[in-house]
Amino acid sequence: MAISVIWLAMAMNAATIWNGPLILYSQPTPDPTQVSNQDHLTPDVWLTRATSKGLFNAFLETNATSLSPSNTEWATGTLSNYATLHYTNWLAWLNGQSPTNLIGKNSMVHLISDDVYVFVQFTTWGSGGSGGFAYERSTPAPASISGMTASNGYVAFNYSTAPGYTYVVQSSTNLVEWLPISTNEAPGDSLSFTNSPASEAGEFYRVARIAGP
Repeated sequence: MAISVIWLAMAMNAATIWNGPLILYSQPTPDPTQVSNQDHLTPDVWLTRATSKGLFNAFLETNATSLSPSNTEWATGTLSNYATLHYTNWLAWLNGQSPTNLIGKNSMVHLISDDVYVFVQFTTWGSGGSGGFAYERSTPAPASISGMTASNGYVAFNYSTAPGYTYVVQSSTNLVEWLPISTNEAPGDSLSFTNSPASEAGEFYRVARIAGP
């Protein structure tokens, strides 16, 4: 789970830029029907791959086609210049080259319906019938906390969220053991928290995003 402290999301013309910490996704086996072999970026974009095929979106597709993965478009570049890149579908972006040529290159994927931009760098692309792939990709920025107040034992604050993710407010008295005290399905804007009157004095609070939508 991602702990909210430092990273902030950027927005431009309603687009969402995933500039949170990089994670490594690896498809263990070339069976796209298994949830463990699908990278669920958002509720409607689940990237996966079958043996010797290209990527496709398992939320909408059962195999790769000339327009797969659906609801995505791709470009070469980074988060810093996402707005000026030329995005196109997966096959047009490859331009006849093998996806193995993508390994180590800076790439971007635009999740069209969600208007989310994600940085991707492939680290593995299985060939010769082995299937599978792996990449590092950016994540939504952890929630940023604002407007904190404390009075007469009550603590209140607001925290930003990313659509499709679940957030949990945790408390601790020793900064080692953390207990969940409030869980919310994020609407993609912001949420508010106020502690219970039964809360102990000297508690610490943090907001965690549960990995994966």
